[in-house]
Amino acid sequence: MNFNGRRLSALLLGIATTILAIALPLMAEGPILSEKEIDAVASQTTVVIAQGLQKGDIEARKEWNPGSGVIVSRRNRTYYVLTALHVVRTREVVYGVRTSDGEVHFVDDVKTQENIYPFGAEEGELGEKIQGFDMAIIKFESDRKYPVAIMGNSTQLKKGDRVYISGWPNPEDESARRERILSAGQLNEIINPPWSDGGYSLLYNNQTRRGMSGGPVFNAAGELIGIHGRGRAQKESYCIDPTLSTSNSCGMQTIHFIKQAEAARLQLTFAPPPVPKQLIAAGMKSRKTADVIENIYEAFTFDKRALLRDGPSGGCGSLLLGDPCPAPNKD
Repeated sequence: MNFNGRRLSALLLGIATTILAIALPLMAEGPILSEKEIDAVASQTTVVIAQGLQKGDIEARKEWNPGSGVIVSRRNRTYYVLTALHVVRTREVVYGVRTSDGEVHFVDDVKTQENIYPFGAEEGELGEKIQGFDMAIIKFESDRKYPVAIMGNSTQLKKGDRVYISGWPNPEDESARRERILSAGQLNEIINPPWSDGGYSLLYNNQTRRGMSGGPVFNAAGELIGIHGRGRAQKESYCIDPTLSTSNSCGMQTIHFIKQAEAARLQLTFAPPPVPKQLIAAGMKSRKTADVIENIYEAFTFDKRALLRDGPSGGCGSLLLGDPCPAPNKD
């Protein structure tokens, strides 16, 4: 079910009555990092987002389109993940968020729709157009400690800048194995975002694939400056400009997310530059396990009926099929 403009307005009005916005001071960039260091940061903060499956869904060839996202904020045990709106376009379902430790966190969008905050509204049967921004926040609960991305100042971007996109591409052979990648490229255009078509403002020549939508875009300092939205033009499908889109993918600047979050009165705090050395070290150490999912179908197979009946709204950690809610991690 698509999230239309009326429901969007109602949700944002409800958010505004209970939550206070905190804006991020726009700070200067940190020191330049190597691509390996940026990859380590991306490994720790990039997540997979997908609808929960039930036994038999894959065998029945049910359409299933996982996407990517990035952890941007934490308040107590609540984590906030920024992604593309079209990654979570189907509402009133169960979602899972897979973090770098391999845990898949249950997100209930059936009992309550407060766990997903959209910054735009799709138009058309397949969401061909997006009024507003192709961005959304999805939140999950966990007692574990996860790193958040360092929020950069996307107003400082300029043509020719080096940019890096992290995400979980779908394999061409539909195999169950998934591996996160980091795609390096160059920023070729920055435009004023069109409100009537997703708010895309960045065009870059990074090679991207399906499944990377919603993934983070980092600058050369390893700071989050954008969210990846669409790949290169295919036939009548393009982003921003049909000519430019033939050789560029596109995304949205984080400054527009920050402004939209402030307008929606979301209570979010962000980690300012520079990137901590501990974050890089943790990413270097755990990349082999963080960046590979041996069987994504198994990881996202939930007993949804039992979860909705017995589980607390918002989740209780990893909820794989047949597993009980784990005891809180005291750290």
